[in-house]
Amino acid sequence: MMTEEHIKESLSIRYIELVAAFNGFNTSVPEKDYGEDLHIIEVEYNENRKRLINSGRILKFQLKATTENSISYDNNFLKYDLEAKNYNDLIERSKDCHPLLLILFVLPTEKKEWLNISDKELITRKCAYWFFPDKTELLTANSATKRISINRNNFISNETLNQLFDNYS
Repeated sequence: MMTEEHIKESLSIRYIELVAAFNGFNTSVPEKDYGEDLHIIEVEYNENRKRLINSGRILKFQLKATTENSISYDNNFLKYDLEAKNYNDLIERSKDCHPLLLILFVLPTEKKEWLNISDKELITRKCAYWFFPDKTELLTANSATKRISINRNNFISNETLNQLFDNYS
């Protein structure tokens, strides 16, 4: 049986893959985990070849999954204690041609609420938020965690991936 952490991770990847598929993007999971958990690739129609192809534009994500009792809210921000090494990965990659973005998938505290399936609907609770460090943020010297603030407006909706491609690809 999978650990609860692995179940959270799998649900978070599938959640983002569903959003990507619904919006016509291709996804891939890197074979080796070197800090990147999911790639989302833009697909376009090539008029000369009369077929769909990967455009070459890509978003690279690090995914974290947690439960509501592991975050706190401060006005319009949620606070999350990200592992320091993961935070530093985001900072170091922030100026790359393919910067690394974080997706934080927040599940209800009670496991039985994470996923409900019936013959009428598939419900995954709760939601995900994206995070990209501000250009003024520096590497942390912390050994354990770094508290990050994610604007609640960074909620992942059906429009989010197009916006992220416009801003980060």
